Amino acid sequence: MEAEAMSADTTNDEPTESTEATKIVRNHMLAAVAAGVVPVPLIDIAILTGLQMRMVRALARHYEVEFAEQRVKSLIGTLVSLGAVATIGSLLKAAVPGARGLFGLGSLALPAATTYAVGRVFIKHFESGGTVWTFDPSRAKEEFAEEVEAGKQVVEQSFAGVRP
Repeated sequence: MEAEAMSADTTNDEPTESTEATKIVRNHMLAAVAAGVVPVPLIDIAILTGLQMRMVRALARHYEVEFAEQRVKSLIGTLVSLGAVATIGSLLKAAVPGARGLFGLGSLALPAATTYAVGRVFIKHFESGGTVWTFDPSRAKEEFAEEVEAGKQVVEQSFAGVRP
């Protein structure tokens, strides 16, 4: 999916919306890895939420869509709660002293993969002409889960050979 967005019209030097939007998501996804490193469970969630809010704000600006902070915060919370089982597992790993070292990159991948998924779902929605007011997280549940899995693969490829 990301490859499709990245391989958009290469005959024109001017980047397409999909290419620019993909860069926004990728940059925020890489920054989300740092949120996974924070050893305090609730602080890392606050950092991650702020990072995802900033990403959706940048995507809304890119697509010239109105950004409503409270609405987007609610949408992100709902989307992420749809993947709550994985998030709860990550929180449990983070809460146990020394557990991060035992779980390796896998536990660091979830914040980045979730950020990737939030970004990809909003890109598709904005590109289809949607706004933050027409976004329905319950309808995006399956797509979000698929994008989290794709995000895990992207993170794995981005950090192949890197030790936590």
